[in-house]
Amino acid sequence: MNLVIDVGNTQYKVCIFNDSKLEFHAQYQKFNPSVLQNLATEYKLKRGIFSDTRGIETTELRKLLPSEFHLMELTHNTPIPIKINYLTPHTLGKDRIAGAVAANELFYDYPILIIDIGTAITIDFISSKGEFEGGIISPGPELRYKSLHQFTGKLPLCKPVEEVASIGNSTETAIESGVQNGILYEINGYIARYIEQYPQLKIVLTGGYSYLFDKKIKYPIFADSFLIPKGLNRILTYNE
Repeated sequence: MNLVIDVGNTQYKVCIFNDSKLEFHAQYQKFNPSVLQNLATEYKLKRGIFSDTRGIETTELRKLLPSEFHLMELTHNTPIPIKINYLTPHTLGKDRIAGAVAANELFYDYPILIIDIGTAITIDFISSKGEFEGGIISPGPELRYKSLHQFTGKLPLCKPVEEVASIGNSTETAIESGVQNGILYEINGYIARYIEQYPQLKIVLTGGYSYLFDKKIKYPIFADSFLIPKGLNRILTYNE
């Protein structure tokens, strides 16, 4: 059994894998020490991996787990089963690394575009040789809504919605259309560009806001909300 802890910008996921099979998963807004203690006891966990974007100390996590527990922290120096062709690997998001590892295992020998729609939107490309080439980072839906409200005088604060009009007939629906249709056109545009160059391209969608777009993207996609935990689990077993 493997413990996987994925700490994102707005929430964190805790997963337990039996080899590659997901046995347990939960997500939390705030870090709760008792969660790890209870899971470690219930599942008799001996090893795990930790990925963090918030700055939680690994030493603090170790105190919550049994003394014999082996906890690995994902860093840019961690051995992984793909090659990273990134000029600043030390600044590369751990979630992007883990997602790339999982996607490459899913579609080995294929070029892959990974679209992660969360607090930020990342679109990353992996070559058919299993090499991470880089990608783009842009604001996610919530950030775009907040920026329109905070940096203008009168625009209201709107929130992501599942259905938006093509043309807004009120200020609120105009903002919703601008933000979410803008993201959709952005995503479709990037996919079109890559498919033109790589006809066998596989498209993988993940992230907390992916549900807003998964049925609207006009290309075949593979959606997996647990892509990053699966990648972390793969990295852990690769290093064992």
